[in-house]
Formats: sequence, C-alpha cells, structure tokens
Amino acid sequence: MRLTPSRRAPVASGGDGGRFHRMCIRMITQPNSDADTKVVLKKWTDRITHVPVSILSNPTTMTRDDVRMLHDLGADIFTVALDAANPDLFDRTRGRGVQSPHSWDKYWEILRAAVEIFGPEKFGAHLIVGLGESEHDVLTQVQAIRDLGGHSHMFAFFPEKGSLMDHLPPTPRPQWRRVQLARYLIDYRGHRLERMTFDDAGRLVDYGWPRDELDAVIAAGVAFRTSGCPGKFADDISACDRPYGDSPPSDIASYPFQPNRRDIAKIRKQLGATEPDTA
Repeated sequence: MRLTPSRRAPVASGGDGGRFHRMCIRMITQPNSDADTKVVLKKWTDRITHVPVSILSNPTTMTRDDVRMLHDLGADIFTVALDAANPDLFDRTRGRGVQSPHSWDKYWEILRAAVEIFGPEKFGAHLIVGLGESEHDVLTQVQAIRDLGGHSHMFAFFPEKGSLMDHLPPTPRPQWRRVQLARYLIDYRGHRLERMTFDDAGRLVDYGWPRDELDAVIAAGVAFRTSGCPGKFADDISACDRPYGDSPPSDIASYPFQPNRRDIAKIRKQLGATEPDTA
C-alpha cells in the first residue's frame, strides 16, 4: 500500500496551507492490504476532513462488501487499474501470462460494484496506452467507462528497467497524443466514440470534431495533462500530478503541469502529419 499526496497551487485551507488537494491510497496484492487500507483510511478521515481520499484498489482480494466499507469509511473516489484495454491483453500482461492471480472479469466485477456504491463521477479506471492494443481498443474502454458515469485515467507505456517489459519500446508520441486528445473529448466534452473514424488497424483517422474547436482544445493543453482524480476546485479535472510517471522529463508524455506555448508547439508537432482529419 502506498500513500500519494496530490498537490496544486497553495490556498488557505486546513493545516497544510491548502497545498494538498487529494490523497491516494494505492493498494497492492498482499494478504494484509485490505485490512491495512481500512485502518489507514479511517485514521485519515477521522483526523483530516479537508483533503479527500481516493482508493486505487486491488480488486483480486476484494469483495463488494469491501468496496462498501471503504465508501462508508469516507473514501471519496474508487479506481481500478485495468491498464490493459481488452481481456486477452489483460490476461497476457496482468493475468496468467505473468503467473498472476488477476483477472479481467474480477476487475470489472469490483469496478461495477464501485459504480453502484460510489456513484457517478466518483469512480474510474486506469488504462495504459502502448501495450499492444489498437487505438480503437483503448478508446472503446474509455467510452464504456464514461457511459457508466466514470472517467479513465490514462498513461503511456514506459519500459522500466528491470521489469518484465523493459525490452519493449515506449508508446510512440503521435499515437499517445491522438488517444489523449480523443479521451479528453469523450470524458469532458460529451463526444462519442461512434462519431470518430478508425482505419482497418484500429488507428484513429478522424475525430469527428470541428477543426476550429479541436484547435482550441489543443491550445488549452488540458487534454495532455496527467489524468486522474479531480482536485478541490470545480475546474480542476485532475489533481493527480505523478511527476514523469510515464516518461522521462526530456520527452514528456503526461504533463504534470500546465503546458506552456513551447510545450503546445511540441504537442502539435507530435500530432503533426499523423494527426487525424476533423469534421
């Protein structure tokens, strides 16, 4: 289990000066993880009320009653790290293919429990782009999660030295930027997967979104920020910064800060000639 504070600009609030906007309790696959998470959550919510808590769960060891208890103890948002965008890929990278007890069906069972217990806008799922799925695969999951009332928290695949996948290449930036942009349109602009067009390989070739409006979204830069649980303010759709969690600082995938003009120019270049058409 890991505790991760999420920060934004300081404001006057609580004993921390408002620096912390959210706490994330990240569970691991370990026999004591469920019990320990409940203890830590209760200690936190008993003492600190101005910083909401998210749970990044371990569905494999959980039941519906566990989800209910975490909600009753004061957890604000519940998330599931699906990571893989389809059942076969999940099995190869997170399940039997790596001698792991995790299963796609169990993860979705707990996610659906969170849908009912935590309610709309209070749950989400992590997805990793670049594990071998198509762009259509991952955006299908984005749409499914949004249709349930939640949001997807996306990251680019980044091969960590010493891991089982350290021999694989990182997610190509053009692919990553396309999916980031499409995910933002689905999650926060009311757009739908059915209005987008994909080629035979599942690559996005048309956003189905007006050119001038798409250009404004790119210029705003929010679509390319680190995605995650929201902060304290209505316009802060992600308090999760995870600095350089899916890339080195020299080639940023998810920006843990607001992209400036130079960053936006680089993003446009990465979209570049491979950028899909628009309506």
